[in-house]
Amino acid sequence: MAKKLLKIIFPLLVFFLTFIPRLYRLDNPVADWHSWRQADTAAVARNFVKTRFNLLYPQSDSLLPLNPQQLPNPDRLFINEFPVYNAIVALLYQQFGIREALARLVSITFASLGAVFLYLLTRQLFNRKTALVASLFYAFNPYNIYYGRVIMPDPMFVSLSIISLYLFINWIKSQKWSHAILLSLTFSLAMLVKPYAAFMIIPMAYWALLKRGKTIFRQPQAYVIALLSLTPFLLWRYHYQLHPEANFDTVWLFNQTNIRFTGAFFRWLIFDRLNRLILATGGFVLFIVGILKSYQDKKGGLIFTWLLSLLLYMTIFAMGNVTHDYYQLPIMPVASILVSLGFWFIINLSKKPLVKTLNTLIALSLLVISFAFGWYEVRGFFNINRPEIVLAGQAVDKLTPPDALVIAPYQADPAFLYQTNRYGWPLGVDIEAKISQGATHYISVNHDDVANWLANQCSVLQDTPDYILIDLQPCQHLAD
Repeated sequence: MAKKLLKIIFPLLVFFLTFIPRLYRLDNPVADWHSWRQADTAAVARNFVKTRFNLLYPQSDSLLPLNPQQLPNPDRLFINEFPVYNAIVALLYQQFGIREALARLVSITFASLGAVFLYLLTRQLFNRKTALVASLFYAFNPYNIYYGRVIMPDPMFVSLSIISLYLFINWIKSQKWSHAILLSLTFSLAMLVKPYAAFMIIPMAYWALLKRGKTIFRQPQAYVIALLSLTPFLLWRYHYQLHPEANFDTVWLFNQTNIRFTGAFFRWLIFDRLNRLILATGGFVLFIVGILKSYQDKKGGLIFTWLLSLLLYMTIFAMGNVTHDYYQLPIMPVASILVSLGFWFIINLSKKPLVKTLNTLIALSLLVISFAFGWYEVRGFFNINRPEIVLAGQAVDKLTPPDALVIAPYQADPAFLYQTNRYGWPLGVDIEAKISQGATHYISVNHDDVANWLANQCSVLQDTPDYILIDLQPCQHLAD
């Protein structure tokens, strides 16, 4: 009875310990770190409610061309990852109103589910104490806390990847059709949310060959899983290719500037991201020790293979990983397991009471250092560094009609435009051309030459130290 109770209590404990810290600044506007990516994601969800709920044709707020070929995109289509996350958020918006806190709660819920399945996965492979440390490191890692509550599909993708691997291990063991179907549905969702989930095939293949050998190729269920998992993604990619005007450029993610395997590549990903930001020195030491421990047995070999698959992902998408720190989020589950393996390896180096006590203090100190240094690095991510864009956006929403087309210059970053709750352009160049395309208002948080020129030519609706709002309709002559 006690064992059954523990099987329920520990996963619930992991869920709530992961959920609670991610509530920090839950009501933040979409103006914190990586707000540009959050704004696009949030806009798609909001537009499902404002205009049309069509999963095949999600829409952003921006009228700027997405494609490098500058193809016109008058319908503001935003066809990239399949909008599963956005659709869930939109359903909540329909019930409770458009509030970004709801979108963050969706991410938090998926991040917490991911932590639970990380615990279950690690417990199944190793033991409860390794599972607890791994899941708690995952829960309290500051980098993972921030990216576990962002308005982006990444927390959902990472969680579905963890769940898929857990279900795969169980399917290999049981060979049940029910497990095969559940695995297929989960992994197909992971692939749709982010195609990077495909790298999970490598640790899955390792485990299948280890447990089933060549007989896995004679297993009908394996082919059904492959078919059901990949077909939705392939259909979506076909749909994606039909709408080049709605796809943003992804070629640069591979190796723009030829950075792969240069000194800068290794410095950014190993020293800056893994050591400084994500694992924050103390965790990095445990991570390295965990790697040395992992490949010494077959179960640890799965974790080591999982790590190799992610290193391959970071190598293939070299420029994307160097440019964006959230691209390393998929490494958090495997890093947490390796940190836990390293933690217990240090503790168990000696059976002598005094030495073991000292080793325990060292291992705990490394965890504390990781959390403390990690928080020091990440705490600024939560800040709203340009609160004036929120104030200016509220003014636009209050003073302009719902069908206004707004120019909100923010260096092509859609975060400012998103605050206005209007469609338009996040770039303040070629004003005359934008007026001819229907632009009705100009909002700026900078009283620069362009804003001053338009203020003299057009009609100023509101001018404050934080922003200036200009009605462009009286100066349609500029478009002639």
